[in-house]
Amino acid sequence: MLLRTGSAGSNTVADHITVLTEAIRQIPEAYRAKIWIRIDGAGATHDLVEHMKGLNTTRRTVRFTVGWKITDVDEAAIAELPAGAWQAAVRQDGRVHPHAQVAELTGVDERAAAWGVRLLVRRVRPSARDARQLTDLENKTGWKYAIIATNLGPRGLRGIGGSHHVQFIDAVHRDHAEVEDRVRTNKAMGLRNLPSKTWNVNVGWVLVANLAADLDAWTRLLGLYDDPDLAKAEPQTLRYCLWHLPAPAGLPRPPAHLEDQRDLAVEECVPDLLAAPMCPAGTGLTSTNTTRQPREGVHSTPCGPWEPPPTRASRAVGSPRNASRKG
Repeated sequence: MLLRTGSAGSNTVADHITVLTEAIRQIPEAYRAKIWIRIDGAGATHDLVEHMKGLNTTRRTVRFTVGWKITDVDEAAIAELPAGAWQAAVRQDGRVHPHAQVAELTGVDERAAAWGVRLLVRRVRPSARDARQLTDLENKTGWKYAIIATNLGPRGLRGIGGSHHVQFIDAVHRDHAEVEDRVRTNKAMGLRNLPSKTWNVNVGWVLVANLAADLDAWTRLLGLYDDPDLAKAEPQTLRYCLWHLPAPAGLPRPPAHLEDQRDLAVEECVPDLLAAPMCPAGTGLTSTNTTRQPREGVHSTPCGPWEPPPTRASRAVGSPRNASRKG
């Protein structure tokens, strides 16, 4: 994530390229040979598309899917599509989507040739909240349209059967919606509010929040892959059931001098981390993990690995404590 000024625009190409460059740098060099970039409609700028095309080299293959702003030219091309061009869309789990259809728009839309990309269109039945934002074409046909641009050609990806189909590209691109969920959870870990009016302080805050988000993501991937409930749990649940636990004794420490400080030697620690208890039973979330006697009016049932933290029971209006306050 990149901290920007409040006056920064949503389609600032320089910021998009900076974020994309930093994101690729986080990928180990051994795994940069094949990259798929997914960007929403804010990235539909000609300079960014040309930049992603330029990332392809003899040793690296970069494929991308980008949201597309629909213009009158695009709507005219959609209107020319015959009924037989539309095919049922597919969900991420491979099931057929009963209310969505996709079609190839490359040979009909002249903007595809101008940008040097492949255009795919998707249509769904509009919801009630979309009623005021529909165009004349959408009101006439009763469908809401969305277009994505990609440089993935008709041959698809090497070694992946069916990757050239419109349904495959559409399903992979729409899985990008999980990024919005990560943004929501990252806000819960410190990005919701900035602590200062000073720019340097806020830059440091965002950096620490991003480190916390990276640790959270890698922990879910490496340590919680066999626990689907915790792997998809909210930060509040993980904070109670995992982050507040003291480190088990005897964990191996990384060497004092690493050849590459960007890489963490965690392969030796993963078995011990998985063997640690998942949640403190009957504790007050203290670092010493000592058992406390439950106070009156407080829920004292131990928390399971996937249960939310206990909440304080509400006091009755006529309780002695409230009565003393009124007096």
